[in-house]
Amino acid sequence: MNKIISINKRGASADFSWLANLEKALLREFKTKFRKNETISIALVDSQEIQKLNRVYRSKNKVTDVVSFNMDSDQILGEVIICLEQARQQAKDKKSTLKSELQLLTVHGILHLLGYDHERSQKYAAQQEAAEEKILNLLN
Repeated sequence: MNKIISINKRGASADFSWLANLEKALLREFKTKFRKNETISIALVDSQEIQKLNRVYRSKNKVTDVVSFNMDSDQILGEVIICLEQARQQAKDKKSTLKSELQLLTVHGILHLLGYDHERSQKYAAQQEAAEEKILNLLN
């Protein structure tokens, strides 16, 4: 199996040992959406960097948990950028683990790259949520 996800932790520390299982789940459910040898980049950033990205590209001057950017490339589907600080806080608030929050944010961001858009309408939000649940269930 070709590796479809690459990670850039940028000096941050987080367990992504589950990425191989995520790749299998994604290929099982969305194989037709991936071109041959296409990859997804995942980057971990701090709150200042994600706030800047959110402000510049989404006109929202606030910290967010994840942003996704599609790429105009035959080799890269896009990049999912996760704020590790925000993920840690959300996991704490939910009384969950950092691992499960990173899984959720990663899947959420990848689904955006695949065309899902929960901000479009309640119907699209429900579709994205159902796809997230399906992938997370396959992952765990």
